[in-house]
Amino acid sequence: MLSYLNGPQSDPFYYIYSSKGWLTDYDPVREFPFWINIEPTNYCQLSCLFCSRQLSKRPLGQMDFSLFQQIVDQVSKWEGSALRFTGWGEPLMHPQIGAMVEAAKKNGLKLKLYTNGLALNEELMDIFIEAGLDDLQFSMQGLNQRQYLFNRVGSDYNKLKKNIFMAAKRRGGRARPFLSLLTSVLETELSQVNPVEFTDYWLKTVDKVAVDLTNLKFVAQSQRVKPYLNQQSKALNRGKCIDIFLALEVKYDGSIQFCGQDSQALHEHTIGSFPNISLYQAWHSSKINAQRDLVGRGEGHDKLKVCQNCYHNTDKYELFKKSW
Repeated sequence: MLSYLNGPQSDPFYYIYSSKGWLTDYDPVREFPFWINIEPTNYCQLSCLFCSRQLSKRPLGQMDFSLFQQIVDQVSKWEGSALRFTGWGEPLMHPQIGAMVEAAKKNGLKLKLYTNGLALNEELMDIFIEAGLDDLQFSMQGLNQRQYLFNRVGSDYNKLKKNIFMAAKRRGGRARPFLSLLTSVLETELSQVNPVEFTDYWLKTVDKVAVDLTNLKFVAQSQRVKPYLNQQSKALNRGKCIDIFLALEVKYDGSIQFCGQDSQALHEHTIGSFPNISLYQAWHSSKINAQRDLVGRGEGHDKLKVCQNCYHNTDKYELFKKSW
């Protein structure tokens, strides 16, 4: 479920979402990906029910600014390609996140930043406004405070709301940053709150609201998740992977992966290490092409630990395609 205050054309990334190669006609492979997804850090304040980070054994760390600048320099050579700050941590916990936003925008790149919103403050928001950050997307959970706190363990619902309102107020009448809000829900939660009411409420403050289904399969072995797996049993028919034709992932240590769903940074999902291998080389490597054959052109998901639990590229995308 995807809703806009002023229509999809108001989205700064509409040029991607409406272009050939996005969701349809994505094979043969583009010369360079639509998105380079950057993990500034894998530190996070929360321990969310649904998040694979709870099972990860990766060391905690921050992306070195010089490494990030090299990524910016490479991506800026490819017109239309964009950056997303995301990954298995909270981007705003990187001590140089403001400078990273400024560096990307000074190089003319389009930039989207995902955040749980808790570390946002007026100083950071002013930096984002001044730099011209294109999209600031807040991630929520559930459709009300009770559902949110159940899923986002250790969070503060009132603080998040306050920060979203602050962001909108400081932006004022400016068009940027575009403000997005994404929440995902358990099936049982949909019967408790009308998602239309949730959307209508938030579209008074932000520009875009998305309501998605929570996938618990990635964390099925977590003891605290097992009681809820049967409740989250919506039947989704697995299809061929689309993301592998759209984006590359760069972890905080420079590891390049073809899948953003791997919190462990497993070897089987790792193409190489940046800058030892360029983003262009990674995108056209034999390893990623073999994975495209396996799960993008075929349906060999069961052969990969992460892909076997994924329905990210199935009926979910059908819903988004209908939204356009």
